Amino acid sequence: MRKDYPVNLLCQVLGVSASGYYAFIKRPKRQASGEDRQDLKQIKRIYFLHKGTYGAKRIAQFLKAEGIIINHKKVARLMNESNLRAMVRHPKTTHETKDQAAGFVYDNLLNRNFDAVHPNQKWVTDMTEVLMGQEKLYISAVMDLFNREVIAFEMSSSPNKDLIKATIQAAQKKRKLDTLDGVLIHSDQGSVYRSNMYRNLSKELHFIPSMSRKTNCWDNAVIESFFSQLKTEFPCFYPNSPIDSFQQNLKKYIRYYNEKRIQKRMGFVSPKMYYFNYQNAS
Repeated sequence: MRKDYPVNLLCQVLGVSASGYYAFIKRPKRQASGEDRQDLKQIKRIYFLHKGTYGAKRIAQFLKAEGIIINHKKVARLMNESNLRAMVRHPKTTHETKDQAAGFVYDNLLNRNFDAVHPNQKWVTDMTEVLMGQEKLYISAVMDLFNREVIAFEMSSSPNKDLIKATIQAAQKKRKLDTLDGVLIHSDQGSVYRSNMYRNLSKELHFIPSMSRKTNCWDNAVIESFFSQLKTEFPCFYPNSPIDSFQQNLKKYIRYYNEKRIQKRMGFVSPKMYYFNYQNAS
């Protein structure tokens, strides 16, 4: 910004000395060592394997799992020097929604306690809209908070009740449960979740409905975060995905998310691996 503002003023704002700044810009650029070049080769391999969706810490942990130890700060430096940028999700902000007084509203039993000791204790569900050219597609998903696995998802051209019902039934089938007795399923206050169909479904399958407070998306932050991540990363894997192959590509992405994408919360392993480790330890 020195072309637009005096250097002394910029240094004052940043809290550095002008002499230090001039010494820095005169410093010769660091020459990459053979070790750096080898490390960068490994970093690029992981970066491009995951379509640019991994940042420095996740790449360092992935390499560590392979027995290659590179400090995440060094990974960040080498990525910066090579102009490798991870896709960044913009933080979701709260927003007002239409009055949702009609229908059944359930207590917020989850109460932002997003941890579960065992599988099938706490599930979260939501629906999101995706624009495909001039058409809209709606994706409904169910996630287990135990291992952040997307158990099931369904798609439809409209946000209807059948879409929600099919998603929950698919999750039950995937987990091979006769009933959902004792499973808490948390959602927002969307009209489909307040409907008679959803209430009857909860009685039929014996799950416990829980709802976010009105106009508070943070009460269902985990599944909201997944959808935000999906919309950021999916185009990296399948750019310009045509609508007729979108569903197949979405299946591939969610399989990748469940089986390969490591998560910090679970010790940098994938949801499936976390579930596998739990079963082996039981």
